[in-house]
Amino acid sequence: MMRIKELDGIRGIAIILVLIWHYLVIQIQPGDSATLGLLVKIFSLSWSGVDLFFVLSGYLIVGILVDSKGSPTYFRTFYVRRICRILPLYYLMVGLFVLLPRIGFINNDWLFAPELPLASYFTLTQNFFMHGQGFGPNWLGVTWSLAIEEQFYLFIPLLIWALSRRKLTWFFVVAILAAPLLRWHFGNLGAYVFSFTRADSILMGGLVALLIRSRVTWIAVRGLYRHLVVLAVVCLFAMAYLVTRGAGVGDVYLHFMLALFYSVLMILTLASRDRILNSFLSNRFLAWVGFRSYGIYLFHQPVSSFVNQVMKGSATPTIDRPSDLGVTMVSLFLVIVLSDLSYRYFEAFFLRIGRKTRLRSPVKN
Repeated sequence: MMRIKELDGIRGIAIILVLIWHYLVIQIQPGDSATLGLLVKIFSLSWSGVDLFFVLSGYLIVGILVDSKGSPTYFRTFYVRRICRILPLYYLMVGLFVLLPRIGFINNDWLFAPELPLASYFTLTQNFFMHGQGFGPNWLGVTWSLAIEEQFYLFIPLLIWALSRRKLTWFFVVAILAAPLLRWHFGNLGAYVFSFTRADSILMGGLVALLIRSRVTWIAVRGLYRHLVVLAVVCLFAMAYLVTRGAGVGDVYLHFMLALFYSVLMILTLASRDRILNSFLSNRFLAWVGFRSYGIYLFHQPVSSFVNQVMKGSATPTIDRPSDLGVTMVSLFLVIVLSDLSYRYFEAFFLRIGRKTRLRSPVKN
């Protein structure tokens, strides 16, 4: 699958949205400040960076698997590469989570308590426990999204291997339409963190991957470019309306609209009609951030708490006054440095191992 540099930019946007949510919106205590209150409202949907990650992941993973279907190393190559990309840094963070409080290195309840079952982190099933117990300790609180992706990785390769492209498309459509119903059924946090309640985001990205691999369909879609721009605008207005009505994480309709909006954005990017959009998405800064997004995602909460504990004496990151923005900037700087070091000297080592596992061409009779 040929690398598309604009998608690295989309990944960069996704992690920037996550940082805005955790480093600005959640931390700000607006009080009587109209300016701070306005900031919170403007970025009230920045938590949807995770939804963008899901759509992008669905597009990339389904595309990779469809392109490699028929190879005798189809399963082995996919899983070895996914393991090398996701698990080393993830299990390093889990190991530090276990080790640091027990050796008395740090006392920080915001990061390390209350605990979910420890085994759930090792098996990447923590999202199922969050439904009744909350996100758990903030050191690993964001890992629910990794659990969802890993759970999809277990069965999507099997589906693509077993089903024709037509049947696979219909399966995706049914699962996408079922996801809002499942969110309505489960409610609470399960609507946000269960894999099957978030299928619309990941599988809509997968549908885009199937779409561009059908020459006839893709030509027809590219001919509807202006209509897709209108659809994206309609999605924005629909999301704004839902937010004004109190919709938030886990909402039945909002996640569907986000998935649709981000999928349309993906199609517009791949259609390469808008030079301004593509130039923006392919700029070096967004690509640089995108390459380091995994480390940023795992590091940003622990670093933020540590810096606040040292500089303010409080483990809970908050912005109570303008001077607190300096603490946030120090946290952000350290996260960027740490994620860059991780990418260069830790993650890259395992990525090289993963790339050594190559796909073999199908055996011809």
